[in-house]
Amino acid sequence: MDLHIDIVDDLASDRERLAKDLREYFDQRPINLDLREYESAEQALVAFEAGKTQVMFLDICMDGMSGIQLAERIRQADQRVLIIFLTTSPEYAFDAFPVHPFDYLMKPYEVERLHAVLSEAMRALEMEEQTIAIRVPRDTHEVPLSKLCAIESRGHSVEVHLTDGQTLRSIMTFAEIEKLLADDARFLRCNRGVIVNMDQVLRLDRDMFKMRDGTIFPLRVRNRAALISQFSQYTISKMERA
Repeated sequence: MDLHIDIVDDLASDRERLAKDLREYFDQRPINLDLREYESAEQALVAFEAGKTQVMFLDICMDGMSGIQLAERIRQADQRVLIIFLTTSPEYAFDAFPVHPFDYLMKPYEVERLHAVLSEAMRALEMEEQTIAIRVPRDTHEVPLSKLCAIESRGHSVEVHLTDGQTLRSIMTFAEIEKLLADDARFLRCNRGVIVNMDQVLRLDRDMFKMRDGTIFPLRVRNRAALISQFSQYTISKMERA
């Protein structure tokens, strides 16, 4: 996993300490850390790229633009970046609330507290939900991948079955949707014109998938053993991760 973190603090000693602690924390984990340090909010704002930086540590009290003012500008460009404020006083928490900070670290912070914040940040990043844009007549639905149950080609239309029971009749082709899901291991093409979300399979019944919503999809005869093996391996892998 690639992780991009910005540290913005006008005190060199504080930047250096935090950078050292971050490197030591992530050296023990399978993370490719891209760590960037800035001595002013203005400098960080010029360099900021929306969608690239995942975590920002911002000192609240700095000469010139404050950390809260920087966060306000950052939030206009990126709603997803996790902002962690560094402060010597809790009195700024109320002022920082409108920019939806992820957490606060009181200076001088305890390493254990930093580790706890990093653990929660990593969990939040891992849970970030990817979405897929499903085009329907005169509209587009941005659907979280976890909400997809199955995609089924029916005649000249494609039905996208959602976990809440809704069905979207898309104007996209089956091949277009399949391509968008190709890099996600949970989606399996089990038959001609049918893709299932394996997280939504209740059980494998010999030659068919029974979904959590009660829908049944038969497995194609050709390469059926390979499909069953792929489903079994995915299930085992998921259990190991859990």
